[in-house]
Amino acid sequence: MSRSRTQNTAQMSLVFGPKTTAKNNTRLLPAGDWVLLAIVSGITLIGLVTVYSASSLIGEKTYQDSFYFIKRQLQWLFISAFAFFLASRINIGRLRKGIIPAAVLVFALLFAVLIFGAQINGARRWLNIAGIAFQPSELAKLFTVIYLAHYIDKKGAKLGHFIEGAMPPLILIGLMSMLILLEPDFGTTVVILSITLLLLFLGGVPLKQLFAVAAVTLPFFIYRVISSPYRLERITTFLNPWAAASEGGYQVIQSQVALGSGGLTGTGLAGVKQVLFFLPEPHTDFIFSVFGEAFGLIGTTLIVLLFSGILWRGANIALKAENPYRRILAIGFTLIVVLPALLNMGVATGLLPTKGLPLPFMSYGGSSLLSNSIAIGLLYNISRTRKKKSGWAAS
Repeated sequence: MSRSRTQNTAQMSLVFGPKTTAKNNTRLLPAGDWVLLAIVSGITLIGLVTVYSASSLIGEKTYQDSFYFIKRQLQWLFISAFAFFLASRINIGRLRKGIIPAAVLVFALLFAVLIFGAQINGARRWLNIAGIAFQPSELAKLFTVIYLAHYIDKKGAKLGHFIEGAMPPLILIGLMSMLILLEPDFGTTVVILSITLLLLFLGGVPLKQLFAVAAVTLPFFIYRVISSPYRLERITTFLNPWAAASEGGYQVIQSQVALGSGGLTGTGLAGVKQVLFFLPEPHTDFIFSVFGEAFGLIGTTLIVLLFSGILWRGANIALKAENPYRRILAIGFTLIVVLPALLNMGVATGLLPTKGLPLPFMSYGGSSLLSNSIAIGLLYNISRTRKKKSGWAAS
C-alpha cells in the first residue's frame, strides 16, 4: 500500500511539480507574485461592472433579460478561474513535452473553424461544441508562446543562422497565421506575428533577419488590405473618420465622443449616454470607451496604469526567471495580455484603425477571458520559481 502511494505521488509530481514544504501545500495557490494577481483581479472586477452597465439594455431589448450577458460572463469567469488554478500549479517544464500534440490540435481546430465554424458578421471565428462557442485562435496565441520558448531555448546559438534558426518557426507560425487570416481575423493575426517577431528578437535572432522577413511579407499584407473593401475602408476612415461620419468612421467617432463626454471625472455609470443610444458593441470592442464616459480621464488613466502594472510584473518575473525557457515564456504570456490591450485602447481613442480585439479581462467574451486567464496562471506559476539569489525556492 505504501509503495502504491509513493508511485502515485511521483506521477502527480511530474504534472503539478514536486512538493516543497507542508506550509506551501496547505495553500489553495502556491506562493507567487500576488501583486500580479491583485492587478488582474482588479481589472476583472472593473470589467464585470462595466460589462453589465454596457450590456443590460441590449440584453433586455434582444433577449428580454437585462442580466443575459453578465450571467454568461460570470459562467466563463468561473471556468477561467479554474483554468487559472490549474495553470498556476502545472509543472511548467512539462509543457514542452506536449508541443507536437498541441500543434496538431491547434491546426485541426483552425481548419475545423473554417469548415464548420459559425459565421457571424461575415467571419468564421467560432466553433460550437456541446453548446459552447469558443475561438481556436485564442489557443493559437498560447501555443505560439509555448512553442517559441521551447524552440529558442533548444536552438540557442544556432538562432543566428536563418535557415537553422528563425526560418522553421516563421514557416510554422506563418501557416497558422494564414488560417487565422482566412477566418478572417486580422487583429489576432497581427498579435501573433508581433509576439513571434519580438520573442525571436529577444531570443537572439539578428534584427536584420527580422527586418528582411518583414520586408518580404509586408507586400502580402498590403495586398490583403487593399483587396478587401471593408479593410481598405477602415484605413481610409482612420485617416479621416469625419469624412465618413455616418458610415466607416461612425464607430471611432462615437467612441471618441464617449471618451470626451466623460471629462475628468466621468458621468457615472447611470449617466452614460453613448452606450444607450450611439456606441456600437459597447460591451465588447469599445468597453474602454464606456468606462471612459462613466469615469472620465481619471478612470481611463487607472486602466492604463493597471495594464502597465501587468507589464511591470511580467518583466520582473522574466528577469528573475531561472532559465531562458521560463524567461521567454514569461515575456510571451505578458505580451498575450498587454499587446491586445494596447491595440484595443488605440482603436478606442482613434490612434489605430478599427479592429475587433477585446480588452483583456474587461470586454465581454469567454474565449478571450479563458485564454488570458491561462496565460496569467502560467505567468504566476513562473513567478514561483526564481533565481536562488532572489530568495525564492525553485519548484
